[in-house]
Amino acid sequence: MTAAAALLLAHISVVATLGITRPGPFLSDCIQLIMGGVMIFACFQASERSEGLARSFWRLAAASYMVWWLGQSTSTSTDLFVAPASVDWVANLFFSFWFAPLAMAMFLDPDNEEGGLDPLIALDFLQAIVVCVAAYLYFFYLPKAGGRLGNSVWTPYLVAYVFVAGAFLVRAIASRSRVVRMLFGRMGLLLALSVFVDVLYYYGPGQNLKTGAWFDILWSVAMVVPIIVAATWKQPEPAVVYVEAPGPEKHIPTEIFHLSYPLLVLFMSLRIAREHLALAAAVVFLSFVVSSARLLVTQHRLVLAQEALRREASRDSLTSLWNRKAILDILQRELLRTERRSESVGVIMADIDHFKDVNDSRGHAAGDLVLRIIASEIAAVVRPYDSVGRYGGEEFLVVAPDCSIAETWELAERIRSCVAHCSVEVGGTSVQVSLSLGIAIGRSATDSEQLLHAADVALYQAKNAGRNRVEPSTGRAAAAGQSASSPTAYSKFWL
Repeated sequence: MTAAAALLLAHISVVATLGITRPGPFLSDCIQLIMGGVMIFACFQASERSEGLARSFWRLAAASYMVWWLGQSTSTSTDLFVAPASVDWVANLFFSFWFAPLAMAMFLDPDNEEGGLDPLIALDFLQAIVVCVAAYLYFFYLPKAGGRLGNSVWTPYLVAYVFVAGAFLVRAIASRSRVVRMLFGRMGLLLALSVFVDVLYYYGPGQNLKTGAWFDILWSVAMVVPIIVAATWKQPEPAVVYVEAPGPEKHIPTEIFHLSYPLLVLFMSLRIAREHLALAAAVVFLSFVVSSARLLVTQHRLVLAQEALRREASRDSLTSLWNRKAILDILQRELLRTERRSESVGVIMADIDHFKDVNDSRGHAAGDLVLRIIASEIAAVVRPYDSVGRYGGEEFLVVAPDCSIAETWELAERIRSCVAHCSVEVGGTSVQVSLSLGIAIGRSATDSEQLLHAADVALYQAKNAGRNRVEPSTGRAAAAGQSASSPTAYSKFWL
């Protein structure tokens, strides 16, 4: 801010003493060039103090002012030597469309943006380049106005500029995010100030004034204001948690902005086609390719999100096993299949013995780790076509298709023996874990409730009979020492 104030005072002194006489124009352009560098530095500093959407916003602002700085550099070079007309065209192209990267901030999502390079943002940037190419042809090539905008195209250019400034203000008003309101509100006002200065320069008191005249002070003021905004930017603290969670933010207005660039390209290409059909076709084709690529990326992300939601809806978040609803659906499906094939489905209800003692003595974090270990052991013992789910807090349900009572008993015993031989150490002390299991078999989908009840009753019989055992629903018990098959090695875990 000190540097900006010093440069503004220096610019006022140069304009007041030298004006349009040499080397006044050159010094005036040089001061504004340095101001642009200070603005770029302030934007990068603001991005370092920001996170998420704000970080990307200030990086885009820095990119925009880099474009402006390139235009100012090109314009300053014309003060030293006589440059061809193409140099003026390039300089005015940079000046006229410097805000294109900043307009891409409308595509940032406050909920999903993490501050990194998003492929969608990169595609939007390519689309912005196509818009600039079309605008160059529309505003400069067709009117043959040389280095300045032609009178016939100034109105649509002004409308586009006002549209961007208005879009920033509308999003600031419509958003619930404090960061979005602060960033887009301030930048919308700055863009409105910039377009106002443009109007004064092209069709106001600044018309036909040379470099070094008093109007240059307005350009400097229009640069000092955003420097102050960037220098004073501070990431706001997280908002207080709502008592009632707010509804989802409306994303339709944001999505509409993605359509604005292709529509602008199409609008300008209609007139370009009257003069040069091949150029118009090339511009529309490039815009179509970028828009299609963006659509494919969005569709791919939608498919991934649907898969993640489907998995989240059917999997237990702690153990990654099937959740209660999913495992019950699997049981119902297997029972329906069994009815057609006249076979039976084995059900194993397993509960961790003395699990409350683990939570009480070592904490819930240790209990969660024990749950994950036991879940992985059960999943490793069962057959590939068996299904394992978390039925309750420390209860597991195993659905074993095509199993008789003896085969279900044998599978349950393998599970019991494997878990009983696990050596779990928490904080340097050993934790002995075991399972009590109840088994039952069913042959009809209408008996699912009775089947679960029978397995649950057998489970409590195993608990009452001493734990670490398998109990069938028929009342017969398998003692802990009677192992149908035991693991060849002990499993060890350190927590």
